[in-house]
This record gives sequence, structure tokens and C-alpha cells, in this order.
Amino acid sequence: MSQAIRPLTQVNRIYGYCRVSTKEQVRNGISIETQQKQITEFVKGKYNRPVDEWFFDEGISGKANIIDRPGSRAMTDVMDECDVLVCTRLDRFSRSTSDLLSIIPNLEATNVTLFFCEQFGDVPIVYPKFEGEKGLRTRFDMAEMTNKIMLMVLSAVAEIEHGMIKDRLGDGKIEWAERGYAIGGSVPYGYKAEKQRVGEGKGARMRTKLVRDPETFPIYQSIMRLHKRGLGCRRIANQINSLYKGADMKYSKVRKIVDRKFQGLPEVA
Repeated sequence: MSQAIRPLTQVNRIYGYCRVSTKEQVRNGISIETQQKQITEFVKGKYNRPVDEWFFDEGISGKANIIDRPGSRAMTDVMDECDVLVCTRLDRFSRSTSDLLSIIPNLEATNVTLFFCEQFGDVPIVYPKFEGEKGLRTRFDMAEMTNKIMLMVLSAVAEIEHGMIKDRLGDGKIEWAERGYAIGGSVPYGYKAEKQRVGEGKGARMRTKLVRDPETFPIYQSIMRLHKRGLGCRRIANQINSLYKGADMKYSKVRKIVDRKFQGLPEVA
């Protein structure tokens, strides 16, 4: 077997890393449990074995350096040659471009393989550099350079996106969103708006509560279930139209629904 591909097949221990900040838990699809499920399924499918050890950082911002977070620091302390690290997405690992680019050489030097399974599937973003393989690895140089450029761009985009979200949604707004109140924009599909009086006395004010619409919320639930199963928006639209008479669901509408970051109390039964 070619030594050039040995890092992808020779595996010691497999680690899963999950991170979420308290404020981000209002966003769809990033809970610790969701990340664990995605990583577990990925590792089972690729290596036919379970994750050996989990590391978590809960309630900690991705802007904090990797070595400054308890979970990720503990993980880097135990990682050794031919270990595999799996995260769901780049922004779960780090939101700092400089921090990311500083940790990658350390992972490479330790001969670790790094996957972002939700974002890049089974294509490793970091893979080992064993001594004496330069000649065999020559053909992989371009892939390595492409990976690094891609990481730089995506990390920078993640920083910008996080800043924009933070600007639009201050701490107070996020707290209201977590309680199911509208925080601006159109009413999310599957819900309807009801005015409610919040507080007492002079501090009382009217706020818009998002409550489930009995007609459209079941459709919303079906859309999200199909989305979690990995169906594309066009297929989801076709299935919804076949399941619900008169739904008139279009690709663009499904895309808007699944891409919405904040959605009242969006738990899907």
C-alpha cells in the first residue's frame, strides 16, 4: 500500500469535539447532542468503530483560543500520532483565523488527521506528514495548499458572519428569541404572531409572541424532518406537495425555511 495514503487508513484513537455557546443554542442544528450524533454517524460509516473519547466545550465562545478552552485543551494534551479528530464544522472548532492557522501545523507535526464531517464529509482538512515521504507526497502538495487556502477563507467568513449576527441580535434579543418572542423580520413559517403584555406596572410592554400555527406547523415539522434526513430543497418541496393538498410549496420557500437561523421555539417533534 502506498505510504502517501497511510495517514487516512492507519488509525490510533478517534476523538470527537463539540462546542456550543449558550447564546447559540437558539440556532438550529448546533446543540451538543446534534453534533455528537453527526460525528458518531460519520465515524461509524468511515471507520466502522465508535468514537474513543469525547471532548466538550459548553457555553464557551469559538473566539476563545483552542488551548484556552478546557475541552479542546484537554484534547490537544492527549492527541498522539495517527489519532483522528472529528468536528462537525469549522466554526465549532474555531472562529479565529489566526488561532486556526497556528494550531494546524501542530496537528500536522503530531501526525493527526482532522475532519469537519458536516462541512467537508470524508475529505480530511489536516493529515499527517510522516518523515521520509516527501517524494511519495509530491502529488498531494496542491491538495494541501488548497486545503489551507480554503480554511483561511472559510474561517474569515465565519468571523464576519458571527460579527454580523452579533450586531443584529444583541444579548437581549437573543434572550427574547429563546423564549419564543419575535425579534424582527417576518413571522417564521409554521408560526403566527400574537400580541402579549409582558411585565407589570410602568415597565409592562406589548411583545409579539410566536405561537404554532395549527395549519402550517405540521408542514414545517415535515420539512425539517426531511431536511435532517439529507433531502435537498427541491425534493422536499415535491414531497410536501404530495403529502399536503394545497401546500403549494416551492423550492425557494423551502430554502428560506431551512436556512432561517432563528425560529421562535423550533423544536421538531
